[in-house]
Amino acid sequence: MSRQGNVETLIVLQPIAVDTGSLDRTGMLVIANGMLVAVLIRLDAPEHENPQGWFVEAAFGQLNGLRIPAFDTLKDATRWLRQHLKS
Repeated sequence: MSRQGNVETLIVLQPIAVDTGSLDRTGMLVIANGMLVAVLIRLDAPEHENPQGWFVEAAFGQLNGLRIPAFDTLKDATRWLRQHLKS
């Protein structure tokens, strides 16, 4: 019997500056089980509805093409990503 269904996806966030062409430059590479799956950007510009929230600027693999919401915190983003990266 396989126990893979009980193993939680390991998500690592690595800070990185991103040239977005706006004030939103604070980024996080999202690495899941050793593979880059997304780039998160902190929403710093005052015109955003949720300043200091997080937005998925780029998504790869299983996340590519999904409608991904903005997140209030990195913890919220990590939880959502972990749930959607389960196979």
